[in-house]
Amino acid sequence: MSQYEKLAQIYDYLMLGIDYNEWADYVISIVNKFNSKVENIVDLACGTGSSSLSLAKKGFKITGVDLAPQMLEVAREKSSEEKAEIDFVKQDMRHFQLPEPTDMVVVYQDGLNYMLEEEDLKKVFNRVYSQLNEGGMFVFDINSVDKISTNHGEVTCYDEDKMTLIWESFYVSDKEIWEISLTGFLKRSDGYFEKFKETHREKYYPRRLVVNFLEEAGFKVLAVYKAFTFEEGNDWDNSLFYVAQKT
Repeated sequence: MSQYEKLAQIYDYLMLGIDYNEWADYVISIVNKFNSKVENIVDLACGTGSSSLSLAKKGFKITGVDLAPQMLEVAREKSSEEKAEIDFVKQDMRHFQLPEPTDMVVVYQDGLNYMLEEEDLKKVFNRVYSQLNEGGMFVFDINSVDKISTNHGEVTCYDEDKMTLIWESFYVSDKEIWEISLTGFLKRSDGYFEKFKETHREKYYPRRLVVNFLEEAGFKVLAVYKAFTFEEGNDWDNSLFYVAQKT
């Protein structure tokens, strides 16, 4: 079973508490703050397309990119229901290729934390740089210390009529990798439950390293913010937003 094969079926349900309009408004406020002209946006690691839809509703032309076909299938169904014209394509963010350069690239919901090797993060930055118009913007978040909750197993259970989910999480300090093992039981139409198991890993990258990699790729780092604010962000904040520009 591939990663996200079952999670895609319940991902939106689990993310009901996320205000994707807030994400879109925050991006717009960043665009306005730096007087940028943005018409086209590429949403990397777009998942089931909720972030893409929120941006499309603001009037942007959106392309959603993700590696998981199961997630993209849900995203296409949602965009069709909303009558939103969004191109969803299956590509690896380290190597994605656009038909033409774009004005902005965004990565939401700790998508870049899934790059477990420094070289992979560098590849993403270099690829984004190559796919942006001159002066184009790159906005993304990276989770910080909120993931470093424990060095030992920590178990969380989520139980409802149609599903039971059990998370077991670890933080491997020497590799700065947070690992979550997800075991789920989903109720089928015949009343029986189907079991699945997936493992997800995310890596913590300190601000200093992220800024260095961006600059090595050719970006000018305009700001590092505490999430959803215009306050200076630091490593002790739960999540940081980076704003970079192709110069």
